Amino acid sequence: MQTISEPIAFFLPGWPLVLSPPLWIALAVVAAALAGEWVRRYLRLPRITAYPVVGMLVAAVAGDRLVAEHDQWLRWGLNVALAILLFELGSRVDLRWLRHNRWLLLTSLGESLAAFGTVFVISRYLGIAPEAAAMLAAIGMATSPAVIVRVVTESNAQGQVSTRLLVLTALNTIYSVVTVHLLIGALHQRYSGDWVLAISHPLYLLGAGLLVGKLLAVSVSRLRHWLVLRDEYASIILLGLVLMTIGLIEALRLPVTLCMLFAGIVLRNGERRAWVFPEHFGSVGGVLVVLLFLVVGIQIKLEHLLTGGALALLLIGGRSLAKLCGVLLFARPAGISWRQGLLLGVALSPAAGPVMVAASDLGQIYPQLQGTLMPVAMSAAAIMELAGPVIVALCLKLSGERRE
Repeated sequence: MQTISEPIAFFLPGWPLVLSPPLWIALAVVAAALAGEWVRRYLRLPRITAYPVVGMLVAAVAGDRLVAEHDQWLRWGLNVALAILLFELGSRVDLRWLRHNRWLLLTSLGESLAAFGTVFVISRYLGIAPEAAAMLAAIGMATSPAVIVRVVTESNAQGQVSTRLLVLTALNTIYSVVTVHLLIGALHQRYSGDWVLAISHPLYLLGAGLLVGKLLAVSVSRLRHWLVLRDEYASIILLGLVLMTIGLIEALRLPVTLCMLFAGIVLRNGERRAWVFPEHFGSVGGVLVVLLFLVVGIQIKLEHLLTGGALALLLIGGRSLAKLCGVLLFARPAGISWRQGLLLGVALSPAAGPVMVAASDLGQIYPQLQGTLMPVAMSAAAIMELAGPVIVALCLKLSGERRE
């Protein structure tokens, strides 16, 4: 009898049950999707409002090992989701419009420079080191592409405010990425004293990043002449091209943001026919967006909010006010009313989600920045990822461009 009972006890699971991280991630995706539908139906809020909250709850229950044991796969999913969103955002930027309306370009430069200057001055006044203050200011120039694209798409918004919101978000994200990489060169010189590294590293990131983006745009353009991209199977090929590009970006250690944004802009403006984002391709991106905001929520730490929350709120307030003033300054010459300018300026307030990734990467390269850059950047991103979708949705509703 003893020889029979031992195999039975052997294959039965132990108690209490130990749930694997993939199961936690699957549960999180299902819970986030259900929570998103609930807030959409009963609270009339964007679905993505619920995703980071679910991520925070899952991280609190599952612990840090959820990210630690599957950091590579979660990072890959985040990059894919972000790449698709940036590709879609870039494909909506019509450079011909900027050539006909130079004031819109001035609006973009004005609100971005105002945000940079305000964040830098506040950071230095509060005692943050010049390098960390400049990096925070560069990151603060960008509006969250993920929040803007998803809320505008979900709201089916069309009009002056929503169109300008997409264009300004794409442009200030490009400014931010370029400035961050130029500052990386300054950090090299500051901490290592290597002028060759300080010059060659930013040039490599920007030059090779633009080249890879151009390569993707040309590939998709050739594919478009051969297949109907609205077809489901053609969308699979397009997704494969994007995944191959992300793999190349990671192998070459290039910025995903710059490559994918530039690819979308080149694709939109390099052909006579208007580019229409494939429906099936967007559906795949929608699934990955859930994972993107879940990862953002999982990475939000209570200690970061306690350490840098107050400073983050001050920087967010100053940054949002600066962007609003930059938009209002050129509102009338750019062809919109004061009310539209007000709503547009407020809608630009969500901070960029890739802040977390950028801050984490810089913290690993230069541990000297960990004490100041990480808590403040993480706190600002966490606060605006939670409040940003609500702010943008409200602005689109008040503008009368929300068509659900």
